[in-house]
Amino acid sequence: MNEKFAHNNQFIPLLDSLLEGSITPEDHTELERLLKENPEQRQRYIEYLQVHSGLSVWATESKQSDLWIPHSTSPAPQSGPGTSRFLFLLVSSIIAATIFLSLSFYAGWKTQSNREQPLANFSATSSESRTRSPKTDHIALLTQVVGVEWDTPRNLQTGAGLSAGWLRFKKGTIQVELISGASVVIEGPAAFELISPLKTYCEYGKVRASVPEQAQGFTIETSRLNVVDLGTEFTLSLEPSGKGHVQVLDGMVELHSSDQKTTPDKIHNLKTGEGAQFDQRGTINRSQDLALPLINPEELSHLAEQQQLLQFKQWKQQNQKIKTDPALIAYYDFEDSANWSRTLNNKSQQHTSSTDGAIVGCQWTSGRWPQKRALEFKRTSDRVRLQIPGKYQSLTLMAWVRIEGFERWLSSLMLTDGYNPGNPHWQISDKGEMILGVKTGAGKNYFSPVVLKPTDLGRWIFLVTVYDHQKKEVTHYLDGLPVSHHKIENPIPLVIGPAEIGNWRPQEHTGAHSIRSLNGRLDEFALFGRALPAEDILQWYQSGKPGS
Repeated sequence: MNEKFAHNNQFIPLLDSLLEGSITPEDHTELERLLKENPEQRQRYIEYLQVHSGLSVWATESKQSDLWIPHSTSPAPQSGPGTSRFLFLLVSSIIAATIFLSLSFYAGWKTQSNREQPLANFSATSSESRTRSPKTDHIALLTQVVGVEWDTPRNLQTGAGLSAGWLRFKKGTIQVELISGASVVIEGPAAFELISPLKTYCEYGKVRASVPEQAQGFTIETSRLNVVDLGTEFTLSLEPSGKGHVQVLDGMVELHSSDQKTTPDKIHNLKTGEGAQFDQRGTINRSQDLALPLINPEELSHLAEQQQLLQFKQWKQQNQKIKTDPALIAYYDFEDSANWSRTLNNKSQQHTSSTDGAIVGCQWTSGRWPQKRALEFKRTSDRVRLQIPGKYQSLTLMAWVRIEGFERWLSSLMLTDGYNPGNPHWQISDKGEMILGVKTGAGKNYFSPVVLKPTDLGRWIFLVTVYDHQKKEVTHYLDGLPVSHHKIENPIPLVIGPAEIGNWRPQEHTGAHSIRSLNGRLDEFALFGRALPAEDILQWYQSGKPGS
């Protein structure tokens, strides 16, 4: 056996026992002998202790900075402590470093002390690389929604991205633009499935399709036949029984059998002005009587403008009621400010000039309706500075927000500058979780399930979190409905003080996740010094929701 390797094979276990505090007196004597007889071992001993010391300090600092980063207390796999990315990286980095050093010494490598810095940097670099945005699978965009009563668990709004799947509604009209370039206006009641950018399926409803040359071949399938567009515009009216009518407004379409195994593929061609009726059996008869065209996009846009104006007036009425709530600490409706204004006025009855927000970087833009104003958060410098005095046994945080993307692992809704006892941190994760962190001891974080999907990007959503001291419960709400409840073990008064909307100005933390800037828009934000009941939150959402 190589003599140097034999020395290492004996030296490393003794050194490990020394650092672990488990070395016996006999082994301690043997270690001293090896160090005394071998200068090379003495040099390795010094380098090994330097690396061990550096890792110990780094681990301690990382643990301290970890208090600033929320970790889920939920047993759910997606947000439990076992899946905390920062903790995982910390442990894995230390293990990897230990294995690396051990292999280095056993192999006889001379590990220099200057390797410590790249090793410490590995954690931050890896943490940044793991931060990711949700991958969008949108194949269409919902561009108009007028008078719609949805037949789905969640109401879709103008601006929502759409993945493959069903659009079901009992009444009203929507416009959908597919990424192929095809556009469809659908009147309810309707059940319409998006399959791909060039293929859809209609179970029943009235559809007007506009198909540019770029989307030639766009198809609407039915249970009886398939309509293949060869350019430009046609309508389809389909009853739940399967009986329907196709009318070509401009260009040409082909009618194909829905059962190509028993029927020739192409059945009929229809040109501008021509139409065809088909029954439940799929029998086709050309129609000389032109069906009345369905509503066109221009008319739909006009109806949408009228609806938006009505909704905005209704919100203004609700807005006046909100301001009279004696528990309202701060209310920012983003109205009555000129484009040059750098002040976000607090409209609550408790208003003092110190609670007005100071706008930094954000630009004024349109909100939920064209008449409504909002602030846009785009750059890492964009924020609204706040100063909220007082202590609160219970607290309700509310925001209407349009999220454009998740560039950060954590994005701020409202964060206090520090993380001192009673400080709340309200934010969202790149997974789509709502988070309320409250500094109690080491810190407590209340994670919702993943409630924000890629389809929620670009649409206005209503987020509410309630910290209820009396019930000892934290509740997260999305679009007026509760999505999760969490038990508070040790309720404490909440203190805000200096804070920011849409960003974070940490007092001490400078880790990889210190930048938590929001990418999106806000057009309403409120803080109540009481726990709002569920019925009030639902009513607030219904009076303020846009585009339905």
